Amino acid sequence: MFRFVAPAGAPLHISEILQSLDVTLFKKGTAEESLRPLADAVNARHIFVASSGRAALSLILRSMSRLRPGCTSVALPAYTCYTVPAAVVRAGLRMNPVEVDPLSLDFSPSHLERLDAEGLLCIVTSNLFGFMNDANRIRAVAQAHGAFIIDDAAQALGSTRGGCPAGMQGDVGIYSFGRGKALAAMEGGVIVTNSDDIAAAIAQELEGLPPASAVHSLWVLFQLLAYSVLLHPRAYWIPNSLPFLKLGTTEFDPGFPDFRLPRIVRELLPRLMERLAAMNQVRRSNAAMLRAGLKDHPDFAALQPGEDCVPNFIRFPLLARDAATRDRAVQRLRKAGIGASVLYPGAVCDIDGITPHMAVAGFHRPVAETIGRCLLTLPTHPFVSQQDLAGMIEVLSRF
Repeated sequence: MFRFVAPAGAPLHISEILQSLDVTLFKKGTAEESLRPLADAVNARHIFVASSGRAALSLILRSMSRLRPGCTSVALPAYTCYTVPAAVVRAGLRMNPVEVDPLSLDFSPSHLERLDAEGLLCIVTSNLFGFMNDANRIRAVAQAHGAFIIDDAAQALGSTRGGCPAGMQGDVGIYSFGRGKALAAMEGGVIVTNSDDIAAAIAQELEGLPPASAVHSLWVLFQLLAYSVLLHPRAYWIPNSLPFLKLGTTEFDPGFPDFRLPRIVRELLPRLMERLAAMNQVRRSNAAMLRAGLKDHPDFAALQPGEDCVPNFIRFPLLARDAATRDRAVQRLRKAGIGASVLYPGAVCDIDGITPHMAVAGFHRPVAETIGRCLLTLPTHPFVSQQDLAGMIEVLSRF
């Protein structure tokens, strides 16, 4: 197979990398100056950077613990990226998983309203695939219990709901720029907030972080250059055929590195922002074709974003009727050169050894566990061709 479509991604131009390298090596500048275009795009007064989205989340949680000592429980979606529980554990806190809605992956309204609020520090949204959570419902619960809201927009950059940009629906928000995100810079997490108190606490936490080493910065540069070439379907089969790269693998690892973002990534982000709207429009168009082609399919249901939500659709999510159907579909699509993905290995409660890190005794969530077994995603990024879309629909229609 000498053509393989990556599960997700954002085209990266070598010229953008070289321009960022030139600024990094020969010009002075602060993080505030580099990231002001991103802050202005989402109307954020304060903006900070970390080495990754999970590092950014852990940093926020530690900062909130400064403001509300004694609150140690974090409410999070029972189905979300494993980096979220890893960040909670890294921050020395415990989890209270909330059941999710099977069609939108938003919080289950009834379970959210019955949330055990003892020692509740914050509620973390998920916004998977750009499907933004219902901020009004979450805010009502958070305010009733005196908790913060972290708007996790790691996958949702460029999405809106009711005109509000993802990342700005809570007290503080997060964006991620790893592989497979709306914009790909290999690593990097950005924190945005309009709260002066939270910003001051984050600034204190950042003071203790070491800078990225020169060796690591060179490694990031190499990854950027390789990614700019290998994301294309004519080349992606190369990294996809190397198991040790663990492409598409999500691991629960609270021991992740935590340091300041390499400057080359910081300088690259505003250049990538210039192409965000165009790339997201392509993703939405591709998602619309997939939705139309798979409408009323008896074995696969397309997930539905909430009212007034305009997702970025960094992937197109489908819920198979059972785990066996999901696994067969992924296998057949990948055999056809399409990077279909199961996304995460399971629900948060399925993680091995997670029990000691839970804030509640009965933490199993059956809907989230079913989603973990039955969800698959299809690629929507700008390298997906009309022929690829037709091929995905054809493969799934054979079921």
